[in-house]
Amino acid sequence: MVDLKIQTNELESYGPYDPEMRRVALFSVANDFEAHGFPMPPHTDTLLAQDWCHLITRQIGASYVAHIPYTTDTTGAVALNWCPIYMPFDEFYARLRDFVKWHIERMSFVPSKAAIIIGHGGNRELPERDGDLSKSLGLPVQCLSAGVSEALIYPEFEALDTVYDIVAKGGEHAYILEYSLIAHLGHFDFGKLNVLNEVAARDPLEALRRWPAIAGLGGYIEFGGPEYDPLRQIEGLVAALEDFKRRRKIIVDAELGRRATELIVNYFCEKIQQE
Repeated sequence: MVDLKIQTNELESYGPYDPEMRRVALFSVANDFEAHGFPMPPHTDTLLAQDWCHLITRQIGASYVAHIPYTTDTTGAVALNWCPIYMPFDEFYARLRDFVKWHIERMSFVPSKAAIIIGHGGNRELPERDGDLSKSLGLPVQCLSAGVSEALIYPEFEALDTVYDIVAKGGEHAYILEYSLIAHLGHFDFGKLNVLNEVAARDPLEALRRWPAIAGLGGYIEFGGPEYDPLRQIEGLVAALEDFKRRRKIIVDAELGRRATELIVNYFCEKIQQE
């Protein structure tokens, strides 16, 4: 009789991926409910993080397990003004740890490590807990924020220098790059962008009053009291605000978003494969 049972080690050799990458348990964490202005969905950061995870899976074969539905913000409780689901970091961290542990214990195989893809700048302190998470979960953990390993080349784009400047100064919120990333995914409302830009063309300050989260949380920086000073310390947010007031519109380019997405996903894949 012919033995038709396929052995595990044989099955793992099938297909284009390194078998070790399949044993990487991939998670996303971002922000499921946060203001990014009129054209953008409340779960913008989550859509980005989930998309990156799906692309990582397709590129290197890692196993995307789950999205972690919690968020925090380095600015503290003032973030409740644009993110009603904000929680303090310690609570966020404890819930995240327990969520990841629950899922890892129920996987169909023992993962070699966990990689957590971060899609929200307010969660940027999470990589500092890699060691603690590794001890708690009993396996190596990487918490990875978006980055790039090579320059974004797109000379045709009129505001590329502005994008570079804002990123170099600490990143943006609800401005050119983030809007373009979502436009590339197809989750962007260009009709609502036209409304926003029509208001901004007449009076950018009025646009900031109506949609204070745009242009680096610019309405809070421009009109808010001292409780918003943590935002004013982030140079990238201030740079986005000042550029918006000069430009009197938000430029959105899906091709910029596509090119940036490719570089970001390549960066994540390199980091996961290196360690």
